[in-house]
Amino acid sequence: MQTILVVDDEQSERQEIAENLRSAGYNVVEAENYEEAIAVAEATQGISFLVADVALPDGNGCALATALRQRIPDLAVLFVSGHVGSEACRYYGLEVSDLHFLRKPFPPESLVTRVNRVVESGDWFPTLYVPKTWTSTGD
Repeated sequence: MQTILVVDDEQSERQEIAENLRSAGYNVVEAENYEEAIAVAEATQGISFLVADVALPDGNGCALATALRQRIPDLAVLFVSGHVGSEACRYYGLEVSDLHFLRKPFPPESLVTRVNRVVESGDWFPTLYVPKTWTSTGD
């Protein structure tokens, strides 16, 4: 059974996401912020999927996914947000496609369908790139 880490600072949203995934047969662990998610990931064997809100009170889901991928190289990811779009992750070196992003609010079946699509696609993690930096000469 696949274990999914759900990270969202809104308790009711986190619990709804977790319950929907449990109903679909997934093992789910939860965290409400960046630091707690790191601690849960370190304490829990077998996490293979992250569902994370992009905006977290002590960080963000994009940076969290990148940090967890260093510990879990085959980590699959789905970002969710009702406040910011997937373009926010570009700042953190992630090119997030529609496959890896779901805008809140969403029906429960959309969540499970998207998680399954990410798993089945083999494209588990957004594309990493080095953001362009500008020099004083404009190069």
